Amino acid sequence: MIRLTQFEFIKMMTRKSVYLALAGLLVLLVLYACLGHSGPLNGTSYYKPYEGAITEEKVQAAKDEMQSEGYSEEENQNRYGVFYEISIFSPESIKNYTRYDDSGKAMERTVTVSEIHYNKPWGYLLEYIDQFGVLFMMIMILLGLAPVFAEEYTLGTAALLRSSKRGKSQIVSAKLIASMGYVILCVILFTSVNLLIYWLRFGNLGGAGTPIQSVGMYFRGFDYEFTPYRLSAVQYYGVQFATHLAGSLVFGCIVLCVSALSSTSFAAIVINVAIVGVPYLAFDVLNFNPGWAKWIEDFSFSTMMRVTRLFQTPASYSIFGLELSYLNLYLIIMAVVTIVILFGTYRTFRNREVFS
Repeated sequence: MIRLTQFEFIKMMTRKSVYLALAGLLVLLVLYACLGHSGPLNGTSYYKPYEGAITEEKVQAAKDEMQSEGYSEEENQNRYGVFYEISIFSPESIKNYTRYDDSGKAMERTVTVSEIHYNKPWGYLLEYIDQFGVLFMMIMILLGLAPVFAEEYTLGTAALLRSSKRGKSQIVSAKLIASMGYVILCVILFTSVNLLIYWLRFGNLGGAGTPIQSVGMYFRGFDYEFTPYRLSAVQYYGVQFATHLAGSLVFGCIVLCVSALSSTSFAAIVINVAIVGVPYLAFDVLNFNPGWAKWIEDFSFSTMMRVTRLFQTPASYSIFGLELSYLNLYLIIMAVVTIVILFGTYRTFRNREVFS
């Protein structure tokens, strides 16, 4: 069984399309990190004089600086970022600023940011999984896993599998284990490279202990400002990584199931792109957001891989009179879907004579 799993894993990793895509995506990741965010990123020196509790003096200084010429220019984000944060998290701003959710209900803060600390490296690290991580993993999973079962049909090996009493069960298990190992390796590789790049670019990973509510992915974007979870930047980074990995594994199971149902690798890729790629393109790229389709966006497979939406707001759903948080409900649904998909994959490939 171990040798069979190793054989399946090596077969995935040695596909020309896989290592070419891997090399290309790693180059793209490095180029984006270096060219997409040009110039010096370390703004520690600008934050240091203002770090600590938000006082009236700091708020007034922030108001004065925000009137300066060039405040809104991208190249001045490091210099003026601290003043924007002081302003937005000041008691006056929090008192007078109200944000509403999709249902029109006023959102409440679980954690109020009362201190300012430099944590920009974590904003860039969190941005990777939210933006590129999901796209990179979709590409790698599609190229690596779509042919896993479909190529068996193409190669005509059904007769060989039928000749062994336990052959079908063993090969399905080996393919599943090898596929999960492939997904885990890809997630670790991309995330590690991204972490190393920004560690080198910033020269530090300052602000690891600051609350996630104060971490901004962009100069004026604090996606977790209203999150109900009390997590530090480094704690959430771990949660984000684990959730992204779990989402990638779920997507991998879907790709394998479709592969078992498809007669060719190309058909498996096309169907999987339609299942996951179309919702991602519609909601995340084209901002297609009609009210009737909200549940599709909320519970799409890419949502778990992207992670951000699951932890942004304290949304809840009433299921048969039981209140469940959005995160818990989503995880329950994904767990059920994964179990059904795995069972379906075994059943399909064990009864694969229908494809012969």
